[in-house]
Amino acid sequence: MRGPFMLRPLQVDMSVPCRVGGVYGLGKDSRQVRFVGFADRNVREAIKSHWNEYEFFWFQPCLSARDAYLRVCQQYHKQMENGGLDVEEHPAAPAGVTEKCPVCGK
Repeated sequence: MRGPFMLRPLQVDMSVPCRVGGVYGLGKDSRQVRFVGFADRNVREAIKSHWNEYEFFWFQPCLSARDAYLRVCQQYHKQMENGGLDVEEHPAAPAGVTEKCPVCGK
């Protein structure tokens, strides 16, 4: 993922393409991701919705909801191995995506 960037609305607007899906990570410092998420249509707005909870963000644009889901699963498992996440619930597949997690099969 690209980053870390300071999680400020203007920084997000300057760094993240508009109307593109993708995966993102959020952290309270620039060394560790504490939250992972994805957006199938607008990762910019998804990141900005957390601006008052975290200080830094990372992101990776994706071409489809399927791609975003598979990548967020990989990031989820990677970050769980690297110290855990604030939200430990496994990401759910978006509507229309039938694939299961490539790491654990959920």
